[in-house]
Amino acid sequence: MLQRIRLVRSGRTKLDRAILTEQYRVLGQQIPLMYTLVFLDAVFLGFASYGSVSPRLSIVAPILLGFAAAGRSLLWVARRGDAVPSLRKIRRYLIGTIIAGAVLSLAFGGWALMLFIEADLARRTCIALYIFIGAITCCYCLQTFPVAAWLVMGFGAAPVIVCLIASGDRFLIGLGINIILVSAVVLRMFGATHAGFVEVLASRAEMAAGQRRARLAEQRAHQLAYHDPLTGLPNRRALAEYLRQAEPARFGLMLVDLDRFKSINDVHGHPIGDQLLRAVAGRLSWVVGEGGRSYRLGGDEFAITLPYPEGDLDRVRSIAHSIVREVARPFLIDERMHHIGASVGIALYPEDGNDADTLMRRADVALYQAKEAGRGCYCAFATQMDAEIRRRSTIEAEMREALTQGLFYPRYQPIVDLRTGQVIGFELLARWRREDAEIGPDQFIPIAEECGLLNTLMLDLLDRACVDTRDWPIPAGIAINISPGQLRDDWLSHKILSVLARTGFPPQRLTVEITENALIVDAAKVHHAIESLKNQGVQLALDDFGTGYASIQHLRMLPFDKIKIDRSFVESLGESTETLRIVRAILGLAATLDLPVVAEGIETLETAEMLRALGCAQGQGYLFGRPMAKDEVEKWLADGAVPPAAQALIRRIGP
Repeated sequence: MLQRIRLVRSGRTKLDRAILTEQYRVLGQQIPLMYTLVFLDAVFLGFASYGSVSPRLSIVAPILLGFAAAGRSLLWVARRGDAVPSLRKIRRYLIGTIIAGAVLSLAFGGWALMLFIEADLARRTCIALYIFIGAITCCYCLQTFPVAAWLVMGFGAAPVIVCLIASGDRFLIGLGINIILVSAVVLRMFGATHAGFVEVLASRAEMAAGQRRARLAEQRAHQLAYHDPLTGLPNRRALAEYLRQAEPARFGLMLVDLDRFKSINDVHGHPIGDQLLRAVAGRLSWVVGEGGRSYRLGGDEFAITLPYPEGDLDRVRSIAHSIVREVARPFLIDERMHHIGASVGIALYPEDGNDADTLMRRADVALYQAKEAGRGCYCAFATQMDAEIRRRSTIEAEMREALTQGLFYPRYQPIVDLRTGQVIGFELLARWRREDAEIGPDQFIPIAEECGLLNTLMLDLLDRACVDTRDWPIPAGIAINISPGQLRDDWLSHKILSVLARTGFPPQRLTVEITENALIVDAAKVHHAIESLKNQGVQLALDDFGTGYASIQHLRMLPFDKIKIDRSFVESLGESTETLRIVRAILGLAATLDLPVVAEGIETLETAEMLRALGCAQGQGYLFGRPMAKDEVEKWLADGAVPPAAQALIRRIGP
């Protein structure tokens, strides 16, 4: 029955638990006071009725009731010193309060009823008022626990009120009715007070919940602001915060860049790339351990901060070496083994920089040098590196200005048919007039590709070359080199064809040369770009064959029109039997696939004779002509389309 009418809350909800706890706290303060008043009320009522009733009612009964009230009061006082009990104990205490209140109220009501029966009219009025005032006082102390207040009023005051109504005396009947009305008003007021008490607790609980949500939101915002959501590592902002607040202690800053990650991400998709990044983050954290901290800066870039004792630089280098080694181990993701690498740049605090910007820049410089050294290694910052980076930065700025001023221009190196000696085409090579000196492509093409200028440069040179060569006396073709990075441009083929259409240059006279490395960057994207060009008649050559990752499968992936043997094989052809076997194998493979071969770097007549004897169809090199300007080529063509060296070759071997 107690549960059915919810005498005590269950404690299943947060609000119930808050109400139970607050009721226990308030009752712990009010109940001792209530029982003290009940004790005094019993003493005064017994004293007032002494002599007019039997000693059992005026002495014994008040003493017993007083001891009971004092005992309950001392029990609650003793609980004040204890910690807040569990909800189960609180519910047990509250149920005990209900039972004790009901029993003591019945005892007081029964005692008052017996006093009322034996007393005269005047004393009956006093008894009724004593009991009513005591009951109201108890109800006031129990207003946060209305069930107990109702029981006190019902069991304590009700018997006397019934006697007043049933007395037959109009004065007592009026008093009884008045007490009933006042009790109803008081109990209703206490009900409203309790409802307000519950509402305040609900508001307080909601406010506390709101504060908890705000704290959690703040923690979540901090987590998002300072951590990478994909890997869970601290992010670039966290690293900047660490560097700004760097203590005097020494530490090493390592920037880690993943090698070959982009190709895996492009070929296998972002979900595989994301899993790979999480796996890399796990390995970095394992390698660094508790002594350092790993960060993800974005993309495939990570960073490490590692404190080290003075003079113990080997610790930083050892960790960098371990990072390179561990990242180079294969990753098993989605039942497939993936192979990547890592390049690491190291800068030390405070030796290499005592502020965040300088330290980051110099670690980045060291990382760049690690990549330049061939990737898959680490490099510590050195002062001369900064000068090299500044030089490259200066070249980049000058290149941007040179592009707008037209200081880049084409040069043409002839490609000769080794059987007839005739010039059949030219390779387009870039030159740059810088400070009254002609700069070769090996000095600026890598920088142009790194800073995103290579496409602009190539298209500008192609435009000029098409105009230069379109009306030459012989329909010689021109060949241009396309880097793997350029093939990532979805619009590359469209841009090249637009140049051909604008200049009126026949697509059949243009040969696009790609390296073997382009075949493993993104085969689908390369195939799409080449297919668009081939559909318009553009020729395709595989450049630097034999130096990369090419295979027969790669040769069959794209419709190549020719193969170019790298100059490193040609230059050592007469000196190394191993090179001779490799060149013979390449020529045999090309013959099987019915692909003509162009040999680069021919500088002697003997090398040209050997290549022709082996079956090489075409040759290119300083023997037949250096890269020339447009006017030189036109004068050269006007004198005859066969270079002198080619004529000598034909005379020595015969057509």
